[in-house]
Amino acid sequence: MIKILAALALFLAFALPVAAEPRQPGELTIAAVGDLMLGGRTEPFLKEFGPDYPFAEVLPFLSQADIVVGNLESPISVRGTAVKNKKFTLRAGPVAVQALKQAGIRVVTLANNHSMDFGPLALQDTLAILDDNGILYTGAGMDLADARAPAFVKTRGKTLAFLSYSLTFPLEFYASARRPGTAPGYADFVKADIEKARTAADLVIVSIHWGAELMTTAKDYQVELGHSCIDWGADLVLGHHPHVLQELELYKGRLIAYSLGNFVFGSESNRTNTSMILLLTFQGNMLVKVEAVPLDVNNYRVKYRPRVLEGKAAEEVLSGINAVSSRFNTRLDIANSRGTIVLPQTGKPEIRTAPAGSATHDAALATGAELTAPAQGSSPRTSSSTGAP
Repeated sequence: MIKILAALALFLAFALPVAAEPRQPGELTIAAVGDLMLGGRTEPFLKEFGPDYPFAEVLPFLSQADIVVGNLESPISVRGTAVKNKKFTLRAGPVAVQALKQAGIRVVTLANNHSMDFGPLALQDTLAILDDNGILYTGAGMDLADARAPAFVKTRGKTLAFLSYSLTFPLEFYASARRPGTAPGYADFVKADIEKARTAADLVIVSIHWGAELMTTAKDYQVELGHSCIDWGADLVLGHHPHVLQELELYKGRLIAYSLGNFVFGSESNRTNTSMILLLTFQGNMLVKVEAVPLDVNNYRVKYRPRVLEGKAAEEVLSGINAVSSRFNTRLDIANSRGTIVLPQTGKPEIRTAPAGSATHDAALATGAELTAPAQGSSPRTSSSTGAP
């Protein structure tokens, strides 16, 4: 009987939705997750167990949000040829888009070092299948203007603009006026795009592919560019590429998550063990609460299905985030296996501009790639919703 009751309790723990706090008028919640690569070793699991397989344990948390955003780290296509002289080339089949839909992911960022792994044809297929399935994207396109175009989402009476940029190699993946590719994270581009989006959106969210793989602390240029994004008008900065967690920083009342690590990623490694879901609650135009849900993403253990951590294991992950974030005087309050920050509701911070020639400007140009004039007339992608997906 004891075994039966224990089994029933375990079933109910996963079968029943996670109780969310009552919504306050004017509140909006974004769920931010890390890298998504649903090809490779993940794809056989999707085909055998269904496209909802990877998200079964995290869906109760994702469903608390009005919008879920993640970094799509591969094209979705069966066409194209792998680029030469690149160690890892990633691609996922069409089943991947069904998995994204099952998870309720509304927006994906494409500015990364894998979106062009199989060339323009595969990128074109990716944009088309995302369009066909109602998933918004930003950060890559058939030319520079398309790559820099924001994705606009209207929900709960607010308009949100999502922008995405890459500061990773190969530079040949960067879009130009006549070349498909990803949006380069040059400071001039980022500043102009944020300021333009700021005029049309209540909240501006910027995603940047930056830093060094497996490095648990942000580089100086990440910090400087992250700060500048906030100064230029961004309300939230989300980092990707290291595949491991990096610091959280509250800067002028806005959050910078320097790296969210992997989320569902079709490879196996004992160096990519943990990640988190960030539940970010805004009241009006102000961030009022951050909740970190720690995850086990070691695929030797979880088999491409992120597992929500509890107890000591959760506290170790959250304490690790606090340890590296201490240099920014940012700290999660840890209780009941979750980390939270509750922010006072104050007026909107002053927006400052980092001028050309500043350290931030120079760091973002340090890749050495040719700087192209900012795009004009880009066509933003838009979606509307009255509530949670």
